[in-house]
Amino acid sequence: MGIEAKEEKAMKKKFAKLSKREQEKVETEYHRMRPDDFDEAMSAATKHTPNTVRLPNQLVKKLKSVAKRAGEPEYQTIVKTWIEERLKQEVR
Repeated sequence: MGIEAKEEKAMKKKFAKLSKREQEKVETEYHRMRPDDFDEAMSAATKHTPNTVRLPNQLVKKLKSVAKRAGEPEYQTIVKTWIEERLKQEVR
C-alpha cells in the first residue's frame, strides 16, 4: 500500500469517527468550495516527506499491540511521537 493510499485510509477513519451531522457539515463545506479556495487550502496544508523504515515483523506486532492499548488506530502514530520525544531530549 502506497503512502497516498495510507493517508486516504487514515482520513477515511477520521471522517468515520465524526457524527453524521459533522460528516454532513464537512461534505457541505467541501462541495461549496470554489476552486481558488480549494487551491489555497491545499497549498497551506502540511507537507510530508514519504519515508520508509523497515522493521522486523515481531517488532511491528508489538507496536500494534501497544498502539491498540493506547487507543491509537495506527502504530505509526505512536512511533512518530516516540521519535519526536527522543529528538527533543537529544537536542537539549
